[in-house]
Amino acid sequence: MKDFHCRDAGMKCDFVARGSSDQEILDQAGRHAQQTHNLPMSKDLEQRVRGLIHDEDSDAHRRSMSAKP
Repeated sequence: MKDFHCRDAGMKCDFVARGSSDQEILDQAGRHAQQTHNLPMSKDLEQRVRGLIHDEDSDAHRRSMSAKP
């Protein structure tokens, strides 16, 4: 399983997208960005999110889980 934490993108937000593929997570993150932050999923934002997707058993995931919003 993979995930993306909105706060890793610099937002004060607890949203987490989870899925088995990057595309599944990008779809969730895109809807969230539009609905919650009024941000369209631009190519730049997609690249940023893609770079912040990580496996749930990775060190990056553990850092995200321990970070405070």
